[in-house]
Amino acid sequence: MSLMAEHGGELGGGSTAVGWTVRRGGKNGNGRRGYGFGVVNILDNMFRVLGIRGDDREKLLLPFAPNDVCRVHHMSSPSSSPAAADEGQERVMAAAKHIVKSLAVSKNAADDMMRFLSTYDPRLLPLSSPDTGEEEDEDEEEEELIASAEEVILRCNSSPSGPGMIDDDYLYAVDDATAAAAHSARAAAAVHAAMPRLEEELRALLLASSTSSSPPRLSDDLTGDATTSPPRHDDDGDGATLSPDAAARAVAGRMLRAGYGPELAQAYVAVRRDALAESVAQLGVEVVSIEEVLRMDWAVLDPKMRRWAHAIRPAVRVLLASERRLCDEVFESDAQVGHACFADVARGTVLQLLGFACAATMAARRAPEKLFRVVGMYEALADVRPDLEALFSGNDDASVREFFAGEAATAAAQLADAVRATVEELGHGIRGEASRRPVLGGEIHPMTRYVLNYCALLADSRDTLDAVLLLDGDDDDQVNGAGGDSTLLTPSARCMRKLMTLLLRKMDDKAALYDDAGLQNIFLMNNLYYVVHKVMETPPLRELLGDDWLRRHRGQIRQHETGYLRASWIAVLSGLREDGSGGAPASGKMTRSSSAAAQDRTVRDQARAFNAAFEEMYRAQTAWKVVDPQLREELRIAVSERLIPAYRSFLARASRVSGRHVRFYSLEDLENYVLDFFEGVQKFVR
Repeated sequence: MSLMAEHGGELGGGSTAVGWTVRRGGKNGNGRRGYGFGVVNILDNMFRVLGIRGDDREKLLLPFAPNDVCRVHHMSSPSSSPAAADEGQERVMAAAKHIVKSLAVSKNAADDMMRFLSTYDPRLLPLSSPDTGEEEDEDEEEEELIASAEEVILRCNSSPSGPGMIDDDYLYAVDDATAAAAHSARAAAAVHAAMPRLEEELRALLLASSTSSSPPRLSDDLTGDATTSPPRHDDDGDGATLSPDAAARAVAGRMLRAGYGPELAQAYVAVRRDALAESVAQLGVEVVSIEEVLRMDWAVLDPKMRRWAHAIRPAVRVLLASERRLCDEVFESDAQVGHACFADVARGTVLQLLGFACAATMAARRAPEKLFRVVGMYEALADVRPDLEALFSGNDDASVREFFAGEAATAAAQLADAVRATVEELGHGIRGEASRRPVLGGEIHPMTRYVLNYCALLADSRDTLDAVLLLDGDDDDQVNGAGGDSTLLTPSARCMRKLMTLLLRKMDDKAALYDDAGLQNIFLMNNLYYVVHKVMETPPLRELLGDDWLRRHRGQIRQHETGYLRASWIAVLSGLREDGSGGAPASGKMTRSSSAAAQDRTVRDQARAFNAAFEEMYRAQTAWKVVDPQLREELRIAVSERLIPAYRSFLARASRVSGRHVRFYSLEDLENYVLDFFEGVQKFVR
């Protein structure tokens, strides 16, 4: 709204403070029309609205009118002559025009003020009216302004180029030429001549821009909106040193106002796209095709996948985010163009990052040893995916938003599919393990160690597994084992239980490879004991499997211990019992002496049988291996608790029998021999 429209009531109304005595079309005290004096009063009220004090208002009018006319508070004296009044009126008219022209912020504003004043005096026509005789003067002034702008542009165009070589005078000259280009071919030519230099300066500034730092606060002097008028030359911007980002914004604003938006966008995208690609390369992410990834050996691909997982976060949250801030800074005057440019700049980098992820999933698919790299990539992408999509959320083009969101979703889905497929492949690998060679000494099977270590690492990513794993309902009976409600378990817990069940069932199959039932139980005990203690030592895995699972399988360890004792020692120890040799003669009565002789023979036979069995047990079970020291000691104690009491009873019965033709062990010897059991080193009885 113009000043006249905003304060017309105040300027046109009566005012007793300045002695308003003449109405429109009225006469003064001498019978002459009072237009001039009315204008003085209007100007006085206008100064009042503008906040100018009374003394200052009089000073503004005093140099332009006689004392007897322009003294606002003492004008319209009856003694004034008509000639003096006419002269005073002319002086007042000139003063009014000069003041209005000086106060107006533009020619249109000046015309607006004069048009309002002309309602009180027809001689005060708008300054742009042909009747004022000033149109030609203004045309001459505009031509001079265009010539001056043209001279500055041509002079600067011939000087050396480089960042910061364009000064404020050049930018102001471009503003002047742009303002007149619509109706001046000369000005349009000057603008056209300035654009290559502005584009060159923009490229240099963009290369010098540091996108990793926060955008600085910029001077409003050189960076006005494209929709506003060019900056006035009398704005105080001297001494302000603009950063490369701010200077680029100033140059971009001029190019946009001049109608060179496509050239600006092309230059911006060309420079920043290469700069962004170089920054991403410094993070260790190389540009490789899908075919190259698929042909890579795992020793080459593995470190690339690891670097990708580490680089995706700074690439999105630092590099792309900083690029977005720079784009918003440079294209502040036209956000729509800025969003389009940022999408073009970021497209190549985003597709490169996501494309490698998709290619890596194809190369690592169904390879259990590569699962953790895939999980790491999935977790990294899932972490930055909201940030990546937010960078393009302000774009007015829905197809652009959907494009980047769709690419990110596709990459995440492929990584998730690879995780699921690889976990399933691990289960298939456990089922399909078909080696027929038993582990020496009943030690822990290599598969047991592999699967437990694998599951311990997987448990650290249980949140990721919960997000991507969808186990088949047909496997629930295998997962629960001894029972339980699988619906209460998370997907990752179901996965762990399934793998453990498959593993332990496979160990049952492996135990059948041993001919000795005692060694079968030693093998199962070794493997199950390792599984239970590995779970107990790994909190995430223990949390997934649950305490009920642990209690159930600890009980199974005791069952295998009992199975070993029964298979290895029942037959040996039963031969030490008093009726162990088979009893009395087949017929006839025995004398006391013959009965004693028969008992002696029985004792000797039992001793020989025990000695032979124990020597064989010692030879075999010193070669068996119980890996865990605590379990090994517990098992030795269990053997001694059964062997020593039974042999002590046997020695009591054999005390009257001569050891001349048979050897009897001492209890101490047996205890020492038992200490050699389960060391995995075969020994013989001395």
